[in-house]
Amino acid sequence: MFHHEYKPLAPKPNSTEPVPVQPVKHKYFFAMNLYNNQEIIPHIIQELLRLFEYLGPQNIYFSLYENGSVDSSKPILGMFKIILDKLGIRNTIVLDEEEKPRNIHRIEYLAKVRNEAIKPLETENSDGRIYDKIVFMNDVVFCRNDILELLYQSEHQKSDMTCPLDFDVDLENKKGIFFRDVWVARDLSGYLFYKHLQNIVLHQESMERVKRNLPFQVQCCWNGAVVLNAKPFYEPTKLRFRRSKIEYNECSASECSLMCNDFWQNGFRRIVTVPRVLLPYELEHFKLLDNHYRLDPIPSPKEEKIRYLDGPETVWCFGLEKNDTKDPDQPAIQVKYTTNGTKVT
Repeated sequence: MFHHEYKPLAPKPNSTEPVPVQPVKHKYFFAMNLYNNQEIIPHIIQELLRLFEYLGPQNIYFSLYENGSVDSSKPILGMFKIILDKLGIRNTIVLDEEEKPRNIHRIEYLAKVRNEAIKPLETENSDGRIYDKIVFMNDVVFCRNDILELLYQSEHQKSDMTCPLDFDVDLENKKGIFFRDVWVARDLSGYLFYKHLQNIVLHQESMERVKRNLPFQVQCCWNGAVVLNAKPFYEPTKLRFRRSKIEYNECSASECSLMCNDFWQNGFRRIVTVPRVLLPYELEHFKLLDNHYRLDPIPSPKEEKIRYLDGPETVWCFGLEKNDTKDPDQPAIQVKYTTNGTKVT
């Protein structure tokens, strides 16, 4: 269950006045990459429009970079741009014919297309428009309230990164749903998240919060969607997605893992996972959530509030070094991820 803030305000009895809209404090930059996603794009469009209506079109910029799709993604997204323009929502939708090159490192390529999605930050900045939060979404299936809950927790926890849990489904072996983003997510012990949603982290204090369905602090997460503090994407820090620094023998982690590490290095260290937000990648997997949603009473803000701890000294890294390879191909090693300690303030 999510927070009551997301319910529409009810009109006064017998009133002909329009229902007031709650003021939104922040400016939000939404970024997406899509590729051959024709099955889920109509649902994504529907929920984005509901979300933008709630937040207010004047508070939104939407940027999407698609390239190389051979299904109906391009024409559907072209129609979406027409809708956004008509609604007065500032946007950039790039439909690129360029396909993924051969013999390229996966993370180098993913970093490139993610940076394309946030490129309008620069032109907006030049025009005097600064955004408070970046909402970066993969090709996940979500409802409006999923993203609103992440935005709420981002504000309530004063976090620099705020993530859901994404999941896959094992229908063949009838094992239900399991956590997906194990390559990226790390708990406060520096260890990988487990796949089992009810026993997902090694760090004991975090696990106690998971049992109560409360947000918990982590070293890193992405998990299909993330609300980012936008400040480090501007000068003087100006972070961007990247692959590992080969010249420094940096472990060849995901571009999302490296973004977490760069956040830590630059003092943006409050990273939170919200277990009540569960996101699949296929529409038919939505129905499986009925067995996993918990109808607990909504916890009080005080109960939800995270007491931030210092980060782990090291994290486990599984490197991906070969080109044209999807999965990590190197043995796990423990690595330091900052040069200035892991204290969280």
